[in-house]
Amino acid sequence: MWQMIRETLSGRYRMSVITTIIVVMAIIYILFPFDFIPDYIPVLGWIDDGFIFFLLLKVLNKETQRYIRHKAAERRKIADG
Repeated sequence: MWQMIRETLSGRYRMSVITTIIVVMAIIYILFPFDFIPDYIPVLGWIDDGFIFFLLLKVLNKETQRYIRHKAAERRKIADG
């Protein structure tokens, strides 16, 4: 996943538009204090942040699978010459 993120930031790999939007929105939601359940409520306030983080990891996992397929196709192209 870290290699995919590095290559995305350097411009060598392009994440899907939907994944990019979800990642940005999830990070904004987690970092900003405006939540569906306020964070000052112990435990309950962190559940929504945890759920968003869980969904973020699931989306990044799917994108990582796409990245692996992309790298495999890239290697095949090089091998085929």
